[in-house]
Amino acid sequence: MSPSRFTPEHIEQCWRQALALWDVQVRLSPPEPHVPFHPDADHANEPLAYIDLARRQVFVHFELLQSMGAADSLLAVLAHEIGHHARFPHTLGWDAELRVVEQRLLPGLKQSLTNLFYDLQVNEVVGRTHAEDLCRVYRGFQRTRGDEPTSPLFFFYLAIYEELWGRAPGDLVPPAAMAPMEEQFPGLRAEARMFAQTFYALPNPRLQFLYFCAAFIRYLGKPDELSYVLPLGDDVSQPDVDDWDAALQSGGRWEDVLDEARERGWLDAVPATEEPDLLDQIRRITHHLPGTGDGKLRRALVARHYRRLVDQHLVKLPSAPSRPEPYLRTTPEAWEHGDDPSAIDWTLTVLTQGHLAAVSPLRRELEADVPPPSELGVPSVELYLDTSGSMPNPAQQLNSMTLAAQVLSASALRKKAKVRGIIYSHHAPVVSPWMYDEERARDFLLGYIGGGTQYPFDILSALSEEEPDALRVIISDSDFLANVAEKGAMEALVRSTRRSRLLVAFLALGEDLRARQVLGPVLKERNFRLVVVKWLSDFGQAAAALSQALLEK
Repeated sequence: MSPSRFTPEHIEQCWRQALALWDVQVRLSPPEPHVPFHPDADHANEPLAYIDLARRQVFVHFELLQSMGAADSLLAVLAHEIGHHARFPHTLGWDAELRVVEQRLLPGLKQSLTNLFYDLQVNEVVGRTHAEDLCRVYRGFQRTRGDEPTSPLFFFYLAIYEELWGRAPGDLVPPAAMAPMEEQFPGLRAEARMFAQTFYALPNPRLQFLYFCAAFIRYLGKPDELSYVLPLGDDVSQPDVDDWDAALQSGGRWEDVLDEARERGWLDAVPATEEPDLLDQIRRITHHLPGTGDGKLRRALVARHYRRLVDQHLVKLPSAPSRPEPYLRTTPEAWEHGDDPSAIDWTLTVLTQGHLAAVSPLRRELEADVPPPSELGVPSVELYLDTSGSMPNPAQQLNSMTLAAQVLSASALRKKAKVRGIIYSHHAPVVSPWMYDEERARDFLLGYIGGGTQYPFDILSALSEEEPDALRVIISDSDFLANVAEKGAMEALVRSTRRSRLLVAFLALGEDLRARQVLGPVLKERNFRLVVVKWLSDFGQAAAALSQALLEK
């Protein structure tokens, strides 16, 4: 419940005035009281205000605002939040783009500086008419932190506002910390003055951001340990996977402005490096993001990168089949307490159970109606992908064998075939169910085990009995030859070849002489093919040629 002085009428009036300050029409609901994330925790650690963009709702921590002695600053706080939505950053795609560049300049940065960057932009506009209200918030914030020392980053940030708004030194920064900070960072006050005079006069936001990074890098300490709190910080939502994906493709738009920043001497403290590999960029931007411990965002971005590589090799792009939706009813069964109520088929229950329908309902699950192949003669495809330590983790570095598997998989699925993947290494192979859409197959084939190589001949034998007409492709390197030489392996390979429409050994080898010697017995089988790729860089192109040879009429 908000404090009594924050009446609905007062909040409504401040909200209208905050909207008028930006002179924009935004689809945001009027502010509501913040509900503590952790009710038993100190409310000083909760955000003062933020926007939930999913609900387009502004929240204000009225109790915290009043305890800070800044109750009269409500209008400025609301105007600050509207400013994030209306202009800075305005879109989360722009926020993602800045974060990608930020990690390029400051690799390993634990906490993004973009929110601080936007606050400098927003507060310049709000501070034209409500500078004292914002100052009251920053002073109150420091009081709530008690004896906690002011970090160099926050000290420099406050010093900029003192220069921007014509405040005396010590009006916002702690007076007791002024001499120690100047001793630790000589020229700090002069740099804050120069920043306030330069930052807002730069002609475009890309130059602004590079100048901002160049100025603040001095006060970060160790980037991989950075952790800061702002009174109006952490109030911009996180970009989604589409935002991040688009931002990762935007590197070319920054090259000219990066060159200009280096000519101006801004990035002297930043090593001049080439734009990092895209997979390395994905690792950097997802390494410290909250809520990504399970790697879902990273995996989604990696999958999109491989999809683009696959499409480069597959020039012809027929329409992909849609994912089978579960809509076919299964055989009815008695519904029991604890089962999903939505599974009850009431129509069937009433027709068959009569007056006992209410006490003896029947349930029927939904199953997918698997689409039949639209092109006669296209076989089912099984892909055996070697993910041993001789090849890199595909999420961290381009794995040519993984790319080859994805090319073959996409080719088959675009011909309306079904695909099964088997990822193996030295133990515990992973076998997928039959897959009918590229997204699911792509995600599965990004799996990685590492370690030594032990081909799963037992799984090959079992699956060849289960699906004798499938087309099977083994993607590996010279390790496969060592596996075939083991006792009983060649016999299993020959039997499985005879039970397959075709079995292809797709191997990365410098030459094929030894392969032909080792594989001599199975090369005599009419259903076996050996395809050797000399250079790993050619694996994707070779997979495209192989898929055309195997699947085109």
